[in-house]
Amino acid sequence: MSRVLITRPQPGAAETAARLRALGHEPVVVPLFEVAARDWTPPAAMPDAVMLTSAAAAREGGAAMAPFLGLPCFCVGERTAAAARSAGFTDVRTPDVCDGGELLGAIAAALKGNVLHLSGLEIASYAPPRGLRLDRRIVYGASFHGWSDAERAAALTAEVALVYSPRGGEALAAALGAGRSAVRLAAISRNAAAAAGDGWAARAIAAFPDEDALFAAAGLLCEKQAGEAPLTRTG
Repeated sequence: MSRVLITRPQPGAAETAARLRALGHEPVVVPLFEVAARDWTPPAAMPDAVMLTSAAAAREGGAAMAPFLGLPCFCVGERTAAAARSAGFTDVRTPDVCDGGELLGAIAAALKGNVLHLSGLEIASYAPPRGLRLDRRIVYGASFHGWSDAERAAALTAEVALVYSPRGGEALAAALGAGRSAVRLAAISRNAAAAAGDGWAARAIAAFPDEDALFAAAGLLCEKQAGEAPLTRTG
């Protein structure tokens, strides 16, 4: 059993905690961010596809997404795809990609035209490949939740920390400070790991941008489930 730090916003934090308990681990839930929907204006012209790089975009897009639910919806990772289906998208596609830049390449291979990217306020900038025009609409924002002394103390009792985004990695490293030297880090992407920086007891990156792969990289699954080596020391 491992004590696992979960810093992602709710409701995702609770979902992850439930999965970890079912696997026999002890979750330590201390969110770093709070997510809130933002008003947004849909484009006047119908796009050819929708792009989602986070589950929060699908959850927070609201009624304004209704005209686009029948369009091809390209997602990074199965968790985002599941949120898209729950929101009502009927043609959900999950190419084998690690981030939004690779997702755009997969979209360009499938179709040409206008792509509506529903996103959070702070994300990486993506240059669309030739043949695609990207229309980004911000549908949610994530505000930083500063930890109290008690929350930081609870976080430092964890053996493993899970990171789901570059912004999350950067915030976690700052929040733990030198205390991260006793914590093993598992990141959902190369960008998230890079943002978290060095100084961790060990560090691993998920082979795919989904939670199963993240758990496997962290060594939180049994041998048959994992399919990936657990965390290794970074020196």
